[in-house]
Amino acid sequence: MFFQLTMHRYFKKLRNESSSPSSFASENSPLNQETREQNTQTQAPNFDATTNPSSSARSQVDLSTLQSDPGERKPISHYHPNEHDEVRRAYIQKGPYQPRNHVFPQRMMSENVRHFNESWFDMYDNWLEYSVKEDAAFCLCCYLFKNEHESSSHFGGDTFTTKGFRSWNKTERFKMHVGGPNSVHNQCVKRCEDLMMQKQSIQTALDKQSEQTKSEYYTRLNASVDIVRLLLFSALPFRGHDESEFSRRKGLFLKVSCGKE
Repeated sequence: MFFQLTMHRYFKKLRNESSSPSSFASENSPLNQETREQNTQTQAPNFDATTNPSSSARSQVDLSTLQSDPGERKPISHYHPNEHDEVRRAYIQKGPYQPRNHVFPQRMMSENVRHFNESWFDMYDNWLEYSVKEDAAFCLCCYLFKNEHESSSHFGGDTFTTKGFRSWNKTERFKMHVGGPNSVHNQCVKRCEDLMMQKQSIQTALDKQSEQTKSEYYTRLNASVDIVRLLLFSALPFRGHDESEFSRRKGLFLKVSCGKE
């Protein structure tokens, strides 16, 4: 009897909501209906990752389907951010698209017939590309790394990345595009070299560790975790205050002396 009185003192008896008529009425009240409608209308829309290249959803890129012709490629920014370096490595490994033995179309320029010269591939073999579709020259390194938000004050701007170069009678502009040591083009070339230098990658350094080294590391880690769990479950200290017999009985580990106390 005393226990029941105590329970009633500190805990209120719950009413049976199924038998209460006011419960159903409040649930269907105009205020609750309006709240439910607002919650339904304010639900977050379902965005499609294919329409938003910066979405966190990542689709697997088939590197074998990457377009070789620079005039048919989509910008690097259209790929998922986590795939940028993967796509860049694939293009660097393939090298600049240089269709040799191609019959280059001729154009009238300054009252002379001009066309792309295949020998230019040998002069700028590490970056110069030619688009068969657009009949224009492009720069592979600038396509891979030139930031769209960078200043286009360097020579050519987007000519060698998106528009394409077609002034075959002005070959000196190839050198102007390359520019000095700190030009945008040379910075892009340096980024290509750094990306392919796997020795500078921390991830590669970790991958070089032998399986035996990794196994030994996980063994030590698991042992440390098991010891900590044992001490916590047993309510034991990690170490005693000193190396006396009494201190040994207090903890499983001794205090390590690093000098005079």
